[in-house]
Amino acid sequence: MGVFSFVSLALFAIESLAIHVPNSYKEPWTDTENRFFEGKKWVVLVAGSDGWRNYRHQADICHAYQIIRRNGVPEENIITMMVDDIAYHEKNPTPGKIVNQPNGTDVYNGVVIDYKGEDVNSTNFLKIITGDKEAMQSIGTGKVIEGGPKDKVFINFVDHGTTGLLGFPDDYLYADQLNDALKTMYASASYKMMLLYIEACKSGSMFDGILRDNTNVLAVTAAGPRENSFGCYCRNQSGPYNTCLGSLFSVTWMEDLDATVFESSAKKRTVFNDFKEVRTNVTRSNVMVYGDFKTGHEKLSAFIGYKNPNKHSSAKPKMTKTIDSKITVSSRDVYENSIQHKFANHKLSDSERRHLSTELRLNNEMRLIIDRTLWNIYSMVAKARPEIMSKVGDFDEPNNLELSLDIFPCYRSILNKITESCFSLPRNPYALDRLTIFANLCVVDKHIHQMVEKFVVASCSNISKQHIIRNVH
Repeated sequence: MGVFSFVSLALFAIESLAIHVPNSYKEPWTDTENRFFEGKKWVVLVAGSDGWRNYRHQADICHAYQIIRRNGVPEENIITMMVDDIAYHEKNPTPGKIVNQPNGTDVYNGVVIDYKGEDVNSTNFLKIITGDKEAMQSIGTGKVIEGGPKDKVFINFVDHGTTGLLGFPDDYLYADQLNDALKTMYASASYKMMLLYIEACKSGSMFDGILRDNTNVLAVTAAGPRENSFGCYCRNQSGPYNTCLGSLFSVTWMEDLDATVFESSAKKRTVFNDFKEVRTNVTRSNVMVYGDFKTGHEKLSAFIGYKNPNKHSSAKPKMTKTIDSKITVSSRDVYENSIQHKFANHKLSDSERRHLSTELRLNNEMRLIIDRTLWNIYSMVAKARPEIMSKVGDFDEPNNLELSLDIFPCYRSILNKITESCFSLPRNPYALDRLTIFANLCVVDKHIHQMVEKFVVASCSNISKQHIIRNVH
């Protein structure tokens, strides 16, 4: 079974409970490299955020694009979604360039972006991966996965997240929606195996107890169902960029590939080999694995390609694993942390200090409005339904309840009502830490949204138009 046995896997893929591995999965996946017809590789790269504060997300995806192209995956089989507002942002000290590590090489150069700006949303993403070519023909490049039963699919998604959802600039992708899309792809035989790398807070909650273990889909997540992921190369390591240059999980798996590209073992590395290496080196959160474990025995190169650099190029890889000690910050605190770090600079002018003070004040006011509003909703529910609150947990410390697919209509309805009546949840990532309590309400009572929505309207009636919160870019 090689260096990564299923005994090791069970130990690595555990947060608090052991994972049962079915007997049928205890044999490694057959090596298909030398088969007569291997099928195509399809790659979908998504940065689901916008704005300078989220620089790291687009930097991660650009870096991933460089690796995929270096490995020989043809451009027509790569689909990239990113808002593309970072390279020429007014705060960018190197206009037209994006880096993913301190003093790093430009990873933006040559990236072909298929969907940008307002086209970066959950609806388009789901249509892309399910191959709805007709629906996408007038949007962006119109590219979708046109897979078949021998094809491999790799999806790399980087953004904010919380219990049961991933973020886009103006909407959310919920776990049930992603699960339905994966079921559609499986039913239509549009892939042979699929690998997902998901970088987001609580990203494990997208799959824990949800992703089936018999559909040839394996998901690797930056964090478990109840923990945040981390930005890296932050504070003084980011230099003039004054933000985090990368995300810890993403940077770890990509820099390791960059550093080992010339090693003969790189071609033979399996998905589980990579998982073990990355999980060992990401210490701020638990890198997790879900789904069809037999897919983990397939070579990683089956999904992201491989090109022997000794045969094709004498140049060394541009990105290297050069910095072992990365300054990390919880993804929830990157923006505030970067302002505080810049404020500590003694060389700032008085006008710059005033500007930063204003930014901090507005950020604190935003958090206060969010906390007060969501607390009011929670308090009304607690008063109306006191018998369920011990199951749900406290506002600041929700209980850890397992999600099921049937809670999402309720959960989605509540969050949509908050965005409609109060403030845009997708535009305010700080709010994500507060949403687990609403998922819990739906776990306990799948019809509670009908009551909660009335409390949402009542709680938000005093938020005037000028106080609607907007994401500061």
